[in-house]
Amino acid sequence: MQMLSTLPTKCDQRVMRQLVEAILFEEIIPFVETEMNDGWKLFRFQGNEATYQCMGKRSAFSRVRLTGSPLVCRDEGKQEIASITELIHDLPVSHEKKEKILHELKQTVLLSARNEALLEKPISRRGLSYERLEAALVEGHPYHPCFKARTGFSIEDHERYGPEGEQAFQLIWLGIRKEDVTVSYPVEEHSFLQQELGHSVWKQVVQALCREGGQLYDYRLVPIHPWQWHALKEDQLNEAILKKEILYLGHFGDAYKATQSLRTVMNQEDIRKAHVKLPLNVVNTSSLRSIAPHLIAAAPSISAWLKRIIECDPFLKGEANVQILTEYAGAAYEPSGKLWNRAVYGQIGCIYRESIATKMIGMEQAVPFNALPLIEKDGDLFVTPYLESYGVEPWLKQLIEVSVIPVIHLLAKHGIALEAHAQNMVLVHEKGWPKRVILRDFHESLEYCKDFVQQPSWIPAFENLHEAFTDGAVDEYYWMSSIEALRELLMDTLFVYHLSELSWQIEVVHGYTETQFWQLVDRVILEYIKKEIVPKERVKALGLNAPIITTESLLKRKLTAESVCSHTVRNELGKERYACLQ
Repeated sequence: MQMLSTLPTKCDQRVMRQLVEAILFEEIIPFVETEMNDGWKLFRFQGNEATYQCMGKRSAFSRVRLTGSPLVCRDEGKQEIASITELIHDLPVSHEKKEKILHELKQTVLLSARNEALLEKPISRRGLSYERLEAALVEGHPYHPCFKARTGFSIEDHERYGPEGEQAFQLIWLGIRKEDVTVSYPVEEHSFLQQELGHSVWKQVVQALCREGGQLYDYRLVPIHPWQWHALKEDQLNEAILKKEILYLGHFGDAYKATQSLRTVMNQEDIRKAHVKLPLNVVNTSSLRSIAPHLIAAAPSISAWLKRIIECDPFLKGEANVQILTEYAGAAYEPSGKLWNRAVYGQIGCIYRESIATKMIGMEQAVPFNALPLIEKDGDLFVTPYLESYGVEPWLKQLIEVSVIPVIHLLAKHGIALEAHAQNMVLVHEKGWPKRVILRDFHESLEYCKDFVQQPSWIPAFENLHEAFTDGAVDEYYWMSSIEALRELLMDTLFVYHLSELSWQIEVVHGYTETQFWQLVDRVILEYIKKEIVPKERVKALGLNAPIITTESLLKRKLTAESVCSHTVRNELGKERYACLQ
């Protein structure tokens, strides 16, 4: 089917570029890669009906970096700029998958274009507070093509509830039958809510419950995102509302604003108060942004486990001074035995998480890691002033020591792998000099292998936290069958889809090559190994220096029904062969 190509907009071009980069990197369809001059490559691949080609380079971990727009080859040797719609319809996947991904890509273009038209990007975002950065980092995921899909959001929703709009809103509070809500609070629930809301607001919510015919001994108080309430109330929750299983109480309490993760909101009236994570029936990048009840139930115990490990580990607590934002409480709506149970699974609940502001001291500034490789309006990288002040290599070495090494140590010493990437990793610096990292978001992004855990008696008794864990299979939840699975999580999130963005941009902008960057990472890891804080055999067991590693195929997972989507890439680590381990 031949479709007319139109001149793509800036947003079209970015989405198309990331789409084709992912198709090539994940080897979703066969392609021919031809060497050109100065490291450039010509990529050529065949769709169902047309042939496409584009120019680009290979960067760290075999990542594909394209320049310009991919071209579609027509009859008689003609070439035209390919459109997103044309390419998706030409992929060898089901019609249903094509329509779904196309909707997400079009929504990404639409919302990105809206940002381009309405948002005035400052000359530099470097001096902004952490809270302002959460709104100002509008770029979204640098790899995934559905980086701003937000399915279900209208333009108005995007401006009202997206972080870019910086619009404040109150949470809606519901009264829900006690038997349908499981809570994981550190203290008695009414005391906890009074503590979080303040006594006067808590009293207002209780009075609203009474006006609606409810009492505290029958109902629990649960917050819900305003968008989520309006999305669910007419359909999935209709019967529960009619039967008074759920009572609408109204908007109460402090104002909140969205963060980059969309479903996590931060308090605007007191930045030291908890960030609240709320399910949204929205697909963004790779997944639906609901929160399963068993993950909410596990969150406080996982945070307590990590906190205990850090407190008892002299390296993490002392030299690395790593910190975490504990997810210390949660509540989940889980109406068992009711007709609407499946429809609302993971759709109502909350997790309370410590705020960044509670961890800051003196002149320190906090920056989400995904800000570091961004290009500012002044044409330089976000980190350019820091590189110029301290020197590229000294600054990068310090960055690696305070961020990469603690995550590797947690795995090598304690047998725990974290999804340490993007905004899940926060850099604390003073006048640009890296001091430490703050890690967050553990309830659905932590893995361990029991045989490799140093203190297995400290592992939370997950089977007592939620019935879903009772018969949980290995590799289904947090407990993995092999160290290889832990290595894959660490390599994916810390290196392949994370620091590789920084290594690429520093080479492009500052000429410090990716080879130099990853040799430096190697050297810093070697220095850590030589300290023998962890037995060498444990570090060796991780296989960080394997020449070829397996990485998750993020786009392929959306395009296929395969439960395991991965491919192999060239490892940038181990070029020094970890000589001290031999």
